[in-house]
Amino acid sequence: MSKENVEFVPGETVYLRHAQREQVGMVFPLRVVEERGDAVVLWAPAGTRGWHTNMPDGRSMGQTPLPEWSATRRVPAPHTIDHGVLSWHPRGRDYSIRWFYRPDGTFYRWYANLEAPSVLWRDGGLAGLDTADWDLDVVIEPDRSWAWKDEELFAERLTMPEAYWVDDEDRVRRAGKEVIALVEAGAFPFDGTWCGFRPDPAWPPLSPELPAGWDRPLASMR
Repeated sequence: MSKENVEFVPGETVYLRHAQREQVGMVFPLRVVEERGDAVVLWAPAGTRGWHTNMPDGRSMGQTPLPEWSATRRVPAPHTIDHGVLSWHPRGRDYSIRWFYRPDGTFYRWYANLEAPSVLWRDGGLAGLDTADWDLDVVIEPDRSWAWKDEELFAERLTMPEAYWVDDEDRVRRAGKEVIALVEAGAFPFDGTWCGFRPDPAWPPLSPELPAGWDRPLASMR
């Protein structure tokens, strides 16, 4: 798998994967909008199908004790999003920022996903980016009011370090505070950029099929 000097091509499909220890926790297809050198911008319309990995008996992560979840080899289960999402992944940052749009294209919320810096990769005919989702997030409304999300869940999972994929609570909270400072300043990416985004009408639908190689080894992250 190559991850050295990887560049994406506008219009191509790439797969966002979330690492949970040594397993893939999520696979989601997105269309490349632009490669900016310091960031990549991705898009998925409402109705796009992705996959979470669930327990073999069908239980989701929320229905399973974390030690059992991390110790069990899981299987992909499809899910479909009901909103459009534009996703900005800056190089070397501990977060990505999503713009959410209603099916009619109206922007309605920002979402700051606190996570390990994304690692881009290309392997044969498949390309993607890997990160570890740190669970604690920040939700930002169009008026720039904001709120932490999943604080109780994050705190609970931190009590199980042998099963969790987050080992630095301070780093996660610093990332959230960095985002909040940008929100309160009205600075990019919370300055209205891309709120009126419209995808290229020539782009074909993203494939609803899980690609072969979805479970290839995860890229190493720092």
